[in-house]
Amino acid sequence: MRLGFLTCTLLSTVLGVSLLPGVALSDASAAPAPVVVPASVAEAPPLAEAPVAPAARKKADSYRPNPGLRFNEPYNRGGKKANTIRRHILRSIDSTRKGDVIQMAAWNIRGRSWMKSLIRAHKRGVAVQVIMDKVNWGPGHPNPEAAAVAKVLKGKENRPVQSWLKRCSSSCRGKRGIPHSKFYLFSRVNDRSYVTMFGSNNATNVAAEDQWNDLYTWVNNKKIYTTFQNVFNQMKLDRNQGSRAFVRARFSPTQLVDFYPYKGAIPTKVGDPDMARLNRISCRGATGGAGFKGRTKIRIMQTAIHGERGKKLARKLVYLRKAGCDIRVVYALMGGDVHKILTRGKVAKLQLAYDRDRNGVYDIYLHLKSLAISGVYEGRTNARVTYNGSANWSSVPLASDDVVGEFRDISMTKAYIDWTDFLFKHRPKRWGPVNLAPVKSSVVEGRIMPVDPYSFMKEQGL
Repeated sequence: MRLGFLTCTLLSTVLGVSLLPGVALSDASAAPAPVVVPASVAEAPPLAEAPVAPAARKKADSYRPNPGLRFNEPYNRGGKKANTIRRHILRSIDSTRKGDVIQMAAWNIRGRSWMKSLIRAHKRGVAVQVIMDKVNWGPGHPNPEAAAVAKVLKGKENRPVQSWLKRCSSSCRGKRGIPHSKFYLFSRVNDRSYVTMFGSNNATNVAAEDQWNDLYTWVNNKKIYTTFQNVFNQMKLDRNQGSRAFVRARFSPTQLVDFYPYKGAIPTKVGDPDMARLNRISCRGATGGAGFKGRTKIRIMQTAIHGERGKKLARKLVYLRKAGCDIRVVYALMGGDVHKILTRGKVAKLQLAYDRDRNGVYDIYLHLKSLAISGVYEGRTNARVTYNGSANWSSVPLASDDVVGEFRDISMTKAYIDWTDFLFKHRPKRWGPVNLAPVKSSVVEGRIMPVDPYSFMKEQGL
């Protein structure tokens, strides 16, 4: 097993997910792929750690990041590659020059390729600023790559903008939760300026090799870049921003981004943003090529759906299915009660998670968080709307640093619907019929301990 029991317990407490050895989580406790570019995208112009070898000298790259949507596919299927997103980000890092600024926020930073790229950039004279979750590097949870980056990015050099790595102990901009945003800002990459990337992809090799993720990129757009940078500058303070924490930024009539914490942690008091989105859907009367035979299509990819919030959202999906909506859900982790609600309500669903080494722990899984709607939305009968980003369907995101994008765009929505349908219809054949080996316990430090099937997910990020 890849994670010790005590470490797994700590991560479970932080993430709000209980350690239960069942297939379903109980609710008792709470070549690059084609790029989709909406028309409105572009705007005209330290702890002790084991030593890690320093980044080798390497000539700067000459990559020019293009805007648009990217998915990765660990098995290189459906015209997509495992390395699509990682390559896009790392080549962007490697194409920065002296005087440029990189600012990135991710739940975790782990992997030698990430470490080497960040250190190389700093040594070229690039200001490299990184924010991550403290739980992913600390006593009892070593992270040699993050330690190596922090050792080089000391923030005490004779340069106008310093490099550093900072860790938040809970959400950087709130009282509770976790720093769960995943975005990457570049003042310049080659001849592209004001480059902004966000999505579900952490700065880890696991994100490419053991997860399904997405990433969206804007280039040459100072307004969007500055908006994300302002949030980053709040995050680096690691201070509760109170009522200023929730930020809604509309970039155009078709693009909007919400930065959580979402006005408060209790959805019954502040209103649940995902429930509000589902409440705007009507299931009959789709026109103009939207939906399917007049029915509204709803396609969901979610890593985690559990807890009281997950159950409420599941009941809403059952209501929408009975009203005529065409719904498919692809997920990794689902609460037992949520699973029962959706099963009894005949909502089509597929778990995209698998135990490759048959040790009772899922070690490859879906990590996207998206909702795509084609049909009747807010009274419009030909609407196409997509929500994406880093927020799961559980209670934790509402109190955490998370980013949720809204795109009212035909091509973007089609891309998410098509990818959801591909994953729904093409569960990897090599997996065989059973996702999880029936391993109930293992020996940890001489003691027999229960096996948590979700320990790898909790270690690598939900």
